[in-house]
Amino acid sequence: MTSNILNTIYPSSFLKLTIVSLSLVLMISSCDIYNQEDYEEYIVVEAYAVANNPLPSIHITTTSPVAEEYDREVLRVQNANVRVTLMAEDGSDEELFHYVYSDSRKAYISQSTHKIVPNATYRLNVDFNDRPEEIEAFTTIPDEFRILNELPDEIIYQSSEQIELTISAPKRSDFQNVFVFSTRAENPTVENLTPFYRASYDNESIELTDVTINSSGLINEGNFEINSDETITLRFPWIGVAFYGESKIVINSVDENLANLVRSQEVQLGGSTLSPGEIPNLIYNIEGGIGIFGSLSADTARTTFLRP
Repeated sequence: MTSNILNTIYPSSFLKLTIVSLSLVLMISSCDIYNQEDYEEYIVVEAYAVANNPLPSIHITTTSPVAEEYDREVLRVQNANVRVTLMAEDGSDEELFHYVYSDSRKAYISQSTHKIVPNATYRLNVDFNDRPEEIEAFTTIPDEFRILNELPDEIIYQSSEQIELTISAPKRSDFQNVFVFSTRAENPTVENLTPFYRASYDNESIELTDVTINSSGLINEGNFEINSDETITLRFPWIGVAFYGESKIVINSVDENLANLVRSQEVQLGGSTLSPGEIPNLIYNIEGGIGIFGSLSADTARTTFLRP
């Protein structure tokens, strides 16, 4: 296991998929809300807070018309007033953190040494000296948890016994617990691709960078096994293994904002039956703009996947 969670999961393919979908949808400014014949520019916010890690970087850009390429570098907004507030349990403001724009990070950062508190709620506020928008968003950080069982040093890929990971029971909230597995390969070469992903690579459907960190998608409570001691056992899906060899397996517990965004993004990409010409909007949690202010907690295990 490792405490360096950020380097392990960000940007995971789960987050990268979210970011790609954001870029696509922001480029076209969505379909049934924003009239492309009367284009209106919107502020886009993107930030992911991770439990027990420093305050997140915050990216602020604008949308672009459908006929123009969505170039994040060109569309960055560098003159915003950005604040993040830790909320007290009674809903009052407990601690305020100011952000400044960093040319090297190309994002807004905080100089505070504050670490994100599990189960706490944070409020994001953004306004501008030369624009009328006032942005507000909230995220409640998922509870921290630990992987309790040790994985074998080596596991035969697609063996009859599915990998199981048992985690400490996170605190329940009004929102159901939702998890995502991410697998990060230590030696992501073409020769090490597992059969499904090797076929996709040979068909030019994917590039290696698409699956170096590979995601399982959302795993809802219905797929959990809750044990008598209230720990949770999660079954690792083999589809999450893109490469043979040494890998890190990360379990991410995501907040409602991220879960809603990814669910709606999966529908956009054909995850359900849509009427011809119908593309539903992504579900945002940003008031006064669009984008994502989400959060997660995570823990990591390691193993090596052997060829059958």
